[in-house]
Amino acid sequence: MERKKILLADDEEDIKIVVRLYLESKGYDIITAFDGLDATEVIDREKPDLILLDVMMPIMNGYEVVSHVRGNPETEHIPIVMFSAATHEGAVRKGLEAGANDYLTKPFDPSKLEDVVHKYLDGSQEPT
Repeated sequence: MERKKILLADDEEDIKIVVRLYLESKGYDIITAFDGLDATEVIDREKPDLILLDVMMPIMNGYEVVSHVRGNPETEHIPIVMFSAATHEGAVRKGLEAGANDYLTKPFDPSKLEDVVHKYLDGSQEPT
């Protein structure tokens, strides 16, 4: 069975390392981006199965990346889970209104991350 490809876009290297290692251990292929512009280029080229997207990134923020993804017929269907240290209701609402499918707040529990990833990949891959 083909492994699901997840784009992890975050400008914090520590977060990327921890999340990437955790999700790879669960059987997912992880590609990364370091800022919003890089994320849009990777999304357009790789067409990941899921996007994990930080809100606050250099060059383009997460909301702008969501707008880019939703505006492209080749990528508009890709589920997007935004995450941020901003926990107030307005930040969550803004992310969902921008077109994200879900929103996690940092720091997040690895099992919660795994649950949301599994949810948006339709359970078509049983994590190992």
